[in-house]
Amino acid sequence: MIGAQEGTMTMTRWLLLGTLLLTGMAWAQTTPPPGYLPAPPPNPYGPPAPPPQPVYVQPSYGPPTYTPPPPPKSRGDIELGGFVGWTVSTDAGTFNGTVIIDGAVDYGGTIDYFIRPGYAVELLYAYVPTQARFASFAPGVPSGDSAGLGLHWIQIGGHVSRPFGRIEPFGAITAGMVIIHASPIRFQDGSTYSADDAVRFAFTAGLGFKVWMTENIGLRFEARALVPVYFSGGGFWVGTGGASVGLSGGIPFAQFDFTGGISVRF
Repeated sequence: MIGAQEGTMTMTRWLLLGTLLLTGMAWAQTTPPPGYLPAPPPNPYGPPAPPPQPVYVQPSYGPPTYTPPPPPKSRGDIELGGFVGWTVSTDAGTFNGTVIIDGAVDYGGTIDYFIRPGYAVELLYAYVPTQARFASFAPGVPSGDSAGLGLHWIQIGGHVSRPFGRIEPFGAITAGMVIIHASPIRFQDGSTYSADDAVRFAFTAGLGFKVWMTENIGLRFEARALVPVYFSGGGFWVGTGGASVGLSGGIPFAQFDFTGGISVRF
């Protein structure tokens, strides 16, 4: 009896041991090893969005703006001017005495054609109606009474100006001729003398300024020297040293006028 019971217990132990071994093998087949976790299922909405970055508002500056200067005003290429003023003269010396020329009112006009800004060709006409008298210092030559003397200045030359706002300083140099018309002269001994009109080479030089009241109308103020020139002789010769020309002459008198007038440019 006792041996049968022991055999039964031994068999039971082996059955339990076999069952445990089989159970362990089945658990090992279905259970992951320690420390191993299965990957989580994929996110159907994609990877999570990164956290939002802070947004710094940068000040915006537009491009710099500049107010362009106003365009230069255009006054055209042709300028017409008229003037009136006062002329003073130096005395004219002669072999027998002095011709004293009185001061007088003069008037005239100008035409300027601007070939480029600030540079023009100027045509000038001025008329000086004055009086002159002859003062003799030679014995036997009588002095003369006052007689009319008209001088017509016809000139062409250059005109240079520089505008400063409404003020425009300028300078002018011209060359041309002067026509001298003298009335009959009555001497103190009762005799008279009638001189023919004389045409002489002459030049002028003047400085002044204009004040533009509007875009095309301005006032013109000027001081100008008017100088006649006479030639009393000439010569031309050719030699071994070359060729040469000789002239002699002088300036009998000079006039200076101070004028004001109006200029119109278009």
